[in-house]
Amino acid sequence: MPYYLQLLRGALGVELAQITPVIGILLIVGLVTAIFQAALQMEDTAFSLLPKLLAMIAIGLLGGVGFMQGFEHFATGWITQAPSMVSQSWR
Repeated sequence: MPYYLQLLRGALGVELAQITPVIGILLIVGLVTAIFQAALQMEDTAFSLLPKLLAMIAIGLLGGVGFMQGFEHFATGWITQAPSMVSQSWR
């Protein structure tokens, strides 16, 4: 497999590994909010948006550094491999 395809595969893997917990948490918060709204028969859009917004802010404040470390590790590896990537055949 060419090296650029390995880099693309690694980038997509890092992205999915970093974003999957965020999407899972927001999915659970949205589901709980929807169940709560259905139980109380509320149709307020602000109530459905506010818990997800607060959850996203909490994820960013509490876990943002951990997410960035994964991207930083990938970028550092990519930069250190740049000389070998330039000197190889791209076919």
